[in-house]
Amino acid sequence: MKNWDEYDETGRCSGEQDLLDAEYTCDKLGIELHQVNYVKDYWNSVFSYFLDDYQNGLTPNPDILCNRHIKFDLFYKHALENLKYDAIATGHYAKTNFGSYLENYEEEKAAELRIPKDAFKDQTFFLAAVKRDALRKIMFPLSDLYKIETKEIAKKCGLNRLTQKRESTGICFVGRRDFKEFIKEYIIPKPGNFIDTDTQQIVGQHDGIHLWTIGQRCRLSSHLNPYYVAQKDIFTNTIYVASGHDHPKLFSDVIFANHINWLCPDPLIKPNSVLKCRFRFQHTKPLVKCLIYRNFDMSDDEVEVLLDKPLRAITPGQYAVFYNDTNCLGCARIVKSSMMDNRDNVICLEEKSEK
Repeated sequence: MKNWDEYDETGRCSGEQDLLDAEYTCDKLGIELHQVNYVKDYWNSVFSYFLDDYQNGLTPNPDILCNRHIKFDLFYKHALENLKYDAIATGHYAKTNFGSYLENYEEEKAAELRIPKDAFKDQTFFLAAVKRDALRKIMFPLSDLYKIETKEIAKKCGLNRLTQKRESTGICFVGRRDFKEFIKEYIIPKPGNFIDTDTQQIVGQHDGIHLWTIGQRCRLSSHLNPYYVAQKDIFTNTIYVASGHDHPKLFSDVIFANHINWLCPDPLIKPNSVLKCRFRFQHTKPLVKCLIYRNFDMSDDEVEVLLDKPLRAITPGQYAVFYNDTNCLGCARIVKSSMMDNRDNVICLEEKSEK
């Protein structure tokens, strides 16, 4: 599956090597290799939104968008409808209630996305925006394996070469390039000011708000304490910075989010409903208890999330992903975050969640 046209870009892209690895694997296992090109679709459904978000001061997650729009939508439909296969299998560390190979599949039963055996490698975070119906025909063969076990199986199959591959991290189309240099190829720099969020004084200049994300260290010279990005104002092209890694302006415990994708029956379908669950907005971060609810002035596609404790650098454009003890419940896109002025109503929300 080719999603990015490396011949249009400077620098290295792994697309060609991925194809060679696929050919090597298919040859070893004696199975067919099909190729499909989604370069145009990826640009329209993922990369164009990626650029728009950065220009609007947001920090997007293209991996989540790719899974939703390309891998588990276009490719999923291609495999089932055009190639006439019964299901697709993926190497994500995740599982469903239908079993690793759909051995527990039931036509009338809805799919659930579950945390895999290898919780350290858990990739349900990146699958949280996939349409729930697509999960019905997806196999997760690695769901009950640890990474070390997966590598041993690959060696026994004669796929030693693949066990030596470096793990893919970061944004696939950026590759090994410096992100700031990459993004400058697509977004024109627009200089502005760094302003101290406490003193409102100018403390430096930047080349564009798209080059900075919430919580990032600014490395401004001639200042005793390091500054970190606390807020971005796209209308004035200003980046407000806070002095010190743990400055209060870098923390928030209330999140407003939209574009909800539930992987369970909508828990907020009844008026005044409150869902008690757990939250993360970064793949590797620990889960935090939270309450999810919908205020009277919100649409069905909007929620507010109250965290059990404040977290640092919650970033607009990223995804709030929700869990219970065993399942990924879905996600919503973070619009903004803040600190609750008065937590007296938390008890009221908790009481509603118990009902």
